[in-house]
Amino acid sequence: MLWENPKDAIITLMILLMVIGCVNVFSASFVRAEAMTGNPYHFLVRYLGYAAAGGLVFCVTAFQVNYKRLMSPRFYMVVAGITIVLLAATLGIGTVVNGSRRWIYIGGFSLQASELAKVSVILMAASFLGDRLQRGLRVSLLGYPSNQALIISLVFAALIFLQPDMGTATIVFALMLGMYVLAGIPKMQILSLGGLGVLICALAMMAPYRRARIFLWWDPWQDPQGGGYQMTQSLMAIGSGGLTGLPWGQGSSKFFFLPEAHTDFAFAIFCQEWGYIGALFLIACFVIMAWAMVTIAMNAKDRRGYMLVAGATLFLIGQAAANMAMVTGLFPVIGVPLMFISYGGTSLIANMFTLGLVVAVYRNESARETMEERIAAGLPPTEENRLRVVSSNRNRRPFE
Repeated sequence: MLWENPKDAIITLMILLMVIGCVNVFSASFVRAEAMTGNPYHFLVRYLGYAAAGGLVFCVTAFQVNYKRLMSPRFYMVVAGITIVLLAATLGIGTVVNGSRRWIYIGGFSLQASELAKVSVILMAASFLGDRLQRGLRVSLLGYPSNQALIISLVFAALIFLQPDMGTATIVFALMLGMYVLAGIPKMQILSLGGLGVLICALAMMAPYRRARIFLWWDPWQDPQGGGYQMTQSLMAIGSGGLTGLPWGQGSSKFFFLPEAHTDFAFAIFCQEWGYIGALFLIACFVIMAWAMVTIAMNAKDRRGYMLVAGATLFLIGQAAANMAMVTGLFPVIGVPLMFISYGGTSLIANMFTLGLVVAVYRNESARETMEERIAAGLPPTEENRLRVVSSNRNRRPFE
């Protein structure tokens, strides 16, 4: 194996993906940056600034925070309250871009509250559902208080929908539903969710304009200059890269042919300049990261830690898969960034914070195992073991 443990794999891959992201963001954005600001390095410099802030957040979270101290009713409600306030503030004072009010600008930097809402969903689900699992309580979509976290996530989704951003609203609510499924809701509820999804799709197809959108997604070439323009340009960018890609920086799609080339469709530019081999390498990085995160989740003895890492995997790897599927035409366009490869400040910091929590869970579980091994060998636990494993449980009130 290349790494001794999944923690090292996650840290190494995160750094590697960020290096690739810096190269790709600059290549995909320098034409647009030059036209907008006169500085071709504009988006690269901002990416590096957000990366530095995210790196600080990651290090503090991964190596200083005991994640169990976050798993309390008080913290859970504080996270929910702050997220609702930020989402409501976005509707009131946010800046309108492309017809949607999604960003709050503070001192030249932007804050996208909907990206923070995704992290809030993971924290709430891990705290609330993990605590119920830890105490052997029933988890269900029906009946209060079991569905308390689901109701709060529905409030998040409603506020995001009003921006309007239906894609992100759907992701936020679906992420919480996925956390409930991972927590072990009854099989009949899972089947009911599947049936509800089929019904919603059938109702959506009844409207002629929605049917037209679906058919256009299946075959964007029927209107390459209209509704199918973005997807046809994305597919042309990917196809033109061939096996090994065009010379770096010389992909033509960034020259105002492909909309959102440095954000949601950054993967298309990457494929154009690095080819299918580069795309496979990038996919392999995400697959290995997914393996590392699943390994940590499955070895977590604390149910709150399990839910936290499982939710992080669903969020990060799920979004990466959704973005690549969207860019290649397998999914409709839903506005999902590609982790570390797409430009997006709030998203970058949120991703690094989430990975920091995963590493924090691994460190806590490793400390627990080390303490148990010392006790089994007849040796006293070290002070570091004791502080990490025991002190975090003091004065913790369970959810009712």
